[in-house]
Amino acid sequence: MQPIEKSFSLLQNPKRIFIATHYNPDGDALGSILGLQHYLKSKGHEVTAVTPNDVPAYLEWMPGANALINYEKNTAVAEKALAECDIIFVVDLNDPSRTRNLENSLTQATQPKILIDHHLFPNPIWDYGISLPEKSSTCEMVFDFIAINGDKHLITQKIATCLYTGI
Repeated sequence: MQPIEKSFSLLQNPKRIFIATHYNPDGDALGSILGLQHYLKSKGHEVTAVTPNDVPAYLEWMPGANALINYEKNTAVAEKALAECDIIFVVDLNDPSRTRNLENSLTQATQPKILIDHHLFPNPIWDYGISLPEKSSTCEMVFDFIAINGDKHLITQKIATCLYTGI
């Protein structure tokens, strides 16, 4: 896995981006996927964010949660977005098996795969990424990703709300 900074050049022009997180998403998974989605959209990218299953009812209030695609309920839509994307991000998971039914499609995808995660032992499937177990959350790492890109000024209340939820 190459350092995440090497992926920055891939994001210079608007791209179609697919983001996924783990099965049974919690506040960190949803905060990081939504915070990253809002940030990438503010940079002009077309972003599709997919959860492997339902968003828990207690987190449906999060900005953008109603637009997340549930892979179990909308498999064809999610698979089409994955097939047509230019870049894949995965957040808050170290191994594609944590996405359950989405695992094979993620594994077989040939687009560049970027990992942002705080769990131990990341699977070597990811082309670029960062995995820092000493971080409190993946949301903290998404904040760092935005900051390293020199884009702290793009953090809106919507992005901050999502990231703070996971922290």
